[in-house]
Amino acid sequence: MVKKLDRLSESKAMQLIGAIIDQGGDEASVAALDHASALLDQYLAVNVAVRHACRAHYFRANIWSAKRHSSPDWQAWLWKSEAIDGEILELRRALAHPGFEELEPRERAQIYTNLGNILNHTGRFIEAVEYWDRALIAVPKFAMACGNRGVGLGHYAHALYDPGHHGVLMIFAAESLAQACADDAVVESYGYEEAFGKFAAHLDDIWTRYDIPGMVGQIDLLNHSMGRGKKEREYRQWCLSNRLFINPLNDIGPNPIAARDVMTLPSITAGLDEESGVPAVIHYFSIIKQEFCAARYALYEGITATGVHFSDRGVLLYNTLDYPAFGFAVERMKMAFRGAYAVFDKTAFLLNTYLDLGHKDRQVNFRNLWFVKGKGKELHPALDGLANWPLRGLFWLSKDIFEDDFQEVTEPDAQSLYELRNHMEHKFVAVHDSLLRFTSTQRAEPRKAGISDLPVTDLIAKTVRQLKLARATITYLSLGIHAEERRRGYKKGGDALGVPMILNAWDDNWKRQD
Repeated sequence: MVKKLDRLSESKAMQLIGAIIDQGGDEASVAALDHASALLDQYLAVNVAVRHACRAHYFRANIWSAKRHSSPDWQAWLWKSEAIDGEILELRRALAHPGFEELEPRERAQIYTNLGNILNHTGRFIEAVEYWDRALIAVPKFAMACGNRGVGLGHYAHALYDPGHHGVLMIFAAESLAQACADDAVVESYGYEEAFGKFAAHLDDIWTRYDIPGMVGQIDLLNHSMGRGKKEREYRQWCLSNRLFINPLNDIGPNPIAARDVMTLPSITAGLDEESGVPAVIHYFSIIKQEFCAARYALYEGITATGVHFSDRGVLLYNTLDYPAFGFAVERMKMAFRGAYAVFDKTAFLLNTYLDLGHKDRQVNFRNLWFVKGKGKELHPALDGLANWPLRGLFWLSKDIFEDDFQEVTEPDAQSLYELRNHMEHKFVAVHDSLLRFTSTQRAEPRKAGISDLPVTDLIAKTVRQLKLARATITYLSLGIHAEERRRGYKKGGDALGVPMILNAWDDNWKRQD
């Protein structure tokens, strides 16, 4: 077994370590994988080219992945996993590394693909689709990205309660799988032969179960209303382009068919011993959804604002000599961020009620929902091992917000969201014009205690990211409840009696306040 790398060039050393990782994974040899990890430590102990240092994080992610697959319980419904955490962290470190842009496009595509794969495994399938799409931007027709995207969309479709949406996602799942199996697919990845067989099997299964040509002929993605006027159409196009509609179809592209917030809760069964009337979770969900949509428009309104708003006239402020960005438009952006962030804790309140987790109403939040009170990070017994893909995705999403290790390696627009919200609610957020500050010859004032200072562009980027996370949270919440309702239905059996309660939709005209 190789113990020293000092006689090898950087490229040869990386090739050797990669081969050991591949062999260790094939043989399920933890010893070989640990040896590869030790060689990486030795390799990085000296200065190496930044592209190789970046690649080392990718290799470490592969080590964690191989260990996860070699574990006897790797297919169990684990909510907490050192291997999954390690794989996600190392892939994100690779993405954040200065050497990432020096990698070949196919290597970058593979890192994007693998991050999509592991996020999809945890239940964060919305973010997974985004990373597979980024891989395909880096390398069009990249087989592993196409194939895993197809498999992921298929699983996403099966998680839906709406048969129409299910069918559309299945069409796109079949399309992606077909691209992965096509003769012109870009294939350069270890283990593709095995993956190709799985992709082909998934594609055959879809074609066996669904009349894909017939379904394609019945679906029109484009000829749907985008609104009554130019401003509304521009707003809806912005939402589509940023994938901000509460609609699963927005995850397959910015098509007008997805330009409505149509996802809601599935059918919910309430016991006869529970309070009469509409279940509380339906009230909660409607409020969460409406507040999200209002926050989304508030950001758009702030971004597209021109001139000085009349409410800003006569508001006396002092020039603090740091090129501040004051005004109603900036405050609308802050309101949008706070409104989108509020989705987290309100989701926690809803789930605490729905799953009867026992947290006190005034103490439950998105950070502590998942754990036993007073026992640190001990997972709540009602969640431990629960076979609920979307709810598990919510748990892993919470890690991005609250766990330091995850925060350190998230992408720039997702960093410090918790701290930013804390400053908005309890301290101060100062927004400035970065261009004017950069070009100024005047020395910048030192940052004052209690003030988080960021440019307008960063506030916009972080608010868009927060809206994306809130939108994913709402989707996972809806589909997690759908999965739980199915589980409860199976447990009760087909002979259980029920009386349906039909709820009418709230008409748009009823929202008028005049």
